[in-house]
Formats: sequence, structure tokens, C-alpha cells
Amino acid sequence: MKSKSIVSLILVLAFFSLTLGLSPRSAEAGAVEIETLVLHFQNNDVFAPHSVGIKKGWFKEAGFKKIEWKSFTAGALAGEALIGGEIHVWNPGNLPVISMRHNGVPVVIAGVLTVCPAEFLFVRNDAGVKKPEDLYNIRIGLLAGSTQTGVMENLALHYGLDPSKFEIVNLPPPEQVTSLLNNDIQASPLFPPFPYDPKVRKIATYMFDSLKFSHTNVPIVFTESFIRKNPNAAKAILQVLLRGQEYCDNPANKEEVMKIHQEFTEQPMEIIEMGWEPYWGHPDLPNGPINQRFVDDMQNYTDFLHRHGRIKKPMHPLDYTFTRFLEEIKPELVQIKGRWTP
Repeated sequence: MKSKSIVSLILVLAFFSLTLGLSPRSAEAGAVEIETLVLHFQNNDVFAPHSVGIKKGWFKEAGFKKIEWKSFTAGALAGEALIGGEIHVWNPGNLPVISMRHNGVPVVIAGVLTVCPAEFLFVRNDAGVKKPEDLYNIRIGLLAGSTQTGVMENLALHYGLDPSKFEIVNLPPPEQVTSLLNNDIQASPLFPPFPYDPKVRKIATYMFDSLKFSHTNVPIVFTESFIRKNPNAAKAILQVLLRGQEYCDNPANKEEVMKIHQEFTEQPMEIIEMGWEPYWGHPDLPNGPINQRFVDDMQNYTDFLHRHGRIKKPMHPLDYTFTRFLEEIKPELVQIKGRWTP
């Protein structure tokens, strides 16, 4: 009897020695490693999955106790917040991701939220621009380092222009609109929702088919260290955003999702409605897959940055793309595997 008690005591002590020092959350298999999730957020319709995920409680279902978000006027401006640990996931256009990765910032693409040519070149009606070469004679406002720069270069090369001869004014998106209205600039490749502003449409016109020169995707981006330290949290965030993506892409949910997104952005419904099409419900340009189009779009902007000396040794996009979580969540989206591993 005594020997049995000793054996029992040894087993109990062994159990506690194995679990000692583990928090209840880390001891729980698959539990997210952080309690407060901080999302990157913007007013445009790209972020409808975030609004839906918060409203429907999907992030909390995934294990996060508190959901916060930080608002930015452009995705490129949120990159520093990711590196500084102010947000946990970043959803910019793909060009800033390429630039940061090549400049030694350890960011990783874990999925694609939307495939979205969405840079609308609006030119003031009184600017005297009739043909592409007239763009040499005006001031063009855009955000340096954003996808706007790549689109304007692609447009210029298509029309046989020298993009270095454009007079560029570096402005964040809200100031692009203000400057366009004040005639401080005469054109800008505007991101949604700004192309749908009635004041813009009154004084300017969409020109030269700029959308067809866009290779913009909105990836789901983490830092390498976040994935390594918080794999369950990273996978949970990805899973909720993909759930939101699927929900937003379903035309049957369009009205509901737009109302939810309006609650979060406090924008007029007509602006949300007009800005919907570049991002959601276009079967000819499906959202989400890591495929050859993804690689080609990333490579196009990589080549642009290399031509201008902004990156020295181009990396292949798959070298900083991580697809294991995506394969586990929604394997049909992984048509080409990423090469980065934790």
C-alpha cells in the first residue's frame, strides 16, 4: 500500500514538473498566444472582412479576448506600425511589402486578401490633358513607395513615355484629393474610396485606362518573429480574414456586409457601394490564390523597384511567401507553394 502511494506521488510530481511554468493558454493545444489583437484598418472596402470578423465575433471565437484596430490613410503608412509591434497583421498593397522585404525588414506574406487593380488616374478637366504625353505638362500627386508609383510607370511605358519626366508631388491619399480640388496638382492615381468622391468626379475624369496597368494585390502580412513566436495567433488571424473574404465575395451577403462596413467607417453608403467592385465579387479575378498571377504581379513591381535602384538584389516573391497555414486552412488556394519556413 505504501509502495503504491509512493508511486502515485512520483507520478503526480512528474506531471507537475512537466507542466510547471506553462501558462494555462500555452498548455492548451492550439490556443492563441496573445489576448489582445490589433488590426490594421482603413476606410476602403478592402477592409470589409475585418469589419465583418469583428462584428460577427469571429476573432473572439478564434480565441482573442480583445479586438482593437488602428486606422491609416494608406497601407504603405502602416508598415512601420507592424515593425514596431503596434499592429499584428498588415494589409497593404503589394509594392510596399516588396520594398520593405528587400530593404532588410523581415516581413512575410501568408495569404492574399484581394486581387485589386484599384488605382484610378483622375485628371482635372481644366488641365488641358487630351493625350498621354500631356501628362508631362502637369503635376501628378501620389504616395511615394505605394502601388501608385508602379502603376504610373507601367502606364508611361505602355504609352511610350519617360516616367522620369513626370512632375511628381509626394502626398498621402487624403491630401491628394485636397490638392486635386485646389488645383495644386492636376492628376492623381487615386485609391478607393477617393475616386468615388462626388467633388472629385465633378472636376476630374478617369483617363488612360490606368487600372489595366495595375498589378496590385493586398496580401496578408506578418513579421517573421510574430509567426515564430505566435504561430497559433497568426494562423487564427489568417483563418478569420479568409472566412471574411469568402463572406464578402458572396453576392448574397453584399448588402449585409456593406452595412456592417459602413458602421465601422462611417462613410456614406453610396461611397461604399461605388468602391465595392474593385475588391469583391468578381469571379473573373478571384481573390485569395497563391498562383502564377500572384507571382507575376509581385515580379512586375519587383522589376519596377529594381529598375529605379530602390532594391539591389531582387528576391523571388516565393522566397518570402509562407503557405503552410493556407494549405491547412484552405488548400485549394495554394496553387504554388511558398518557400519561406519559420
